[in-house]
Amino acid sequence: MTSQTDVYESTASYALLAERITKANRIVITTHRKPDGDAIGSVIGLARGLQSIGKEVVSLFIGPVEHSLKLAIGDSEYRLLEEEGVPTDEPDLIIVADTGAWSQLEALAPWLRERKEKVIGLDHHANGDDVAGDRVVDVSAAACTQVVLALFEEMNISLGTGRNSVAEALFIGLGTDTGWFRFSNADARCFADVSKLLEQGIDRYQLYRMLEETARPARMGLLQRMLASVEYVGSVAIMELRCADFQETNGSSTDIVGLVNTPLVLENIQAAVLLTDSDPSVTKISFRSKPAIPGQAGTLINVNELAGNFEGGGHVHAAGARVFMPLEQVKAQLIQLIQS
Repeated sequence: MTSQTDVYESTASYALLAERITKANRIVITTHRKPDGDAIGSVIGLARGLQSIGKEVVSLFIGPVEHSLKLAIGDSEYRLLEEEGVPTDEPDLIIVADTGAWSQLEALAPWLRERKEKVIGLDHHANGDDVAGDRVVDVSAAACTQVVLALFEEMNISLGTGRNSVAEALFIGLGTDTGWFRFSNADARCFADVSKLLEQGIDRYQLYRMLEETARPARMGLLQRMLASVEYVGSVAIMELRCADFQETNGSSTDIVGLVNTPLVLENIQAAVLLTDSDPSVTKISFRSKPAIPGQAGTLINVNELAGNFEGGGHVHAAGARVFMPLEQVKAQLIQLIQS
């Protein structure tokens, strides 16, 4: 796994990125593997906005893409790397959104490295690599779609209205990355941006239903097995789902999105971790945490730092990692870190 750089920050202004986009005709937009709502919203929002000003755009995803997010993409066309490969036409520009980490772009890394001078980045994560030489990294943004929104305001690109609009795609990113505005990152700026998007006539309830209430039955079987495995280490709940669990429930990695948050409803739990090995050669770790208990700053668990021990990363309250070690070994190391 590629180590992340010590300094990951903006190297360009919105004006510079806007200038590079304006000069380009064929543009490929991509994001991290197994895209979440913010990644999907950022890529599709960018694609819709840039197509509206006459750009030829390809939205390229590294799968899998979960069922509800396919619904959220609506009528926008996209290319799945595993099925169609990279675009055959050479792009003038490549935009990487919602990540700057080579570890999250492994399947696309050789293609990107060969075109390094064409890559620009939009991100809101605190950790990353030199994927994009010119990039805007805004860690104060609750979602990458806010970074896209700021870019479009610089470029005076319309948000459109209603279903399949730019506004809808950007709202999906904000809604999902803030836990539908429950998480601590849903700050005043977030609600100000949400207000701008809601003014464009999007149906927020329909989006919530489409994204959160269209799960397959396999999700319930996996939830049951995950909760049966829970182990409490201090104020951290550690859970696991093994390859056999996925096989016996006919489930997949796309069926467990968000399940890691479940133990956070408990008063004495400050963080939750889910270990999975649906691919026996890789252990995936999902980390989530709550803000500190009021008046007790020491209760905060920065899961971004915890994930960093496994060459992963993300945010203070949400992070992830992929480790090429057996799950039992990863779990033992994790428990040791929590107890130290």
